[in-house]
Amino acid sequence: MRIAPLIIAGIATAAVAAPAWQPLGENANGNKVFVDAASVKTAKGITTVGYRTQMKEALDTPGGGITSMRSTMQVNCKDMTAAGVEVVLYEDEAKGRIFARNKAQKIEYLKEPAGSSADLVVRHVCRK
Repeated sequence: MRIAPLIIAGIATAAVAAPAWQPLGENANGNKVFVDAASVKTAKGITTVGYRTQMKEALDTPGGGITSMRSTMQVNCKDMTAAGVEVVLYEDEAKGRIFARNKAQKIEYLKEPAGSSADLVVRHVCRK
C-alpha cells in the first residue's frame, strides 16, 4: 500500500518540527532560558534561533499573568549583536493561551543587555 509510507513521512515531519528545548540556564532575573536546538539555522553569517523564557514569577496583566515567552531572533556572531524577529507572550503556554504576539517591523541588530535571555542565547549561538 502507498498510504503507509505517507503516514510514516508525516510522522517523521511532525517529529522534526517539534521544538527541541535545550536548557541554557537562568537570566539575571532568575528566569529559565531554553533554546530550540532544532531551530538554529545559519546562512550568510546570520544565525536564526528560537528560544523561550519561563518566568520565575508571572508578570501581572489585566487579563492574567504572563508565565513564559517564545522569541525568534537573528544573531550576527561577527559583532555579537542580535535582532528580534518575533516575540510571543503566553498566559498559559501549555494550553496555547497567548497574551500578545509582536513581529518586528524592521530588523535592527543591537547589543543585548548583559544577563538578559537574549544575551544568553547570543553567547550560546556564538560560542567558539
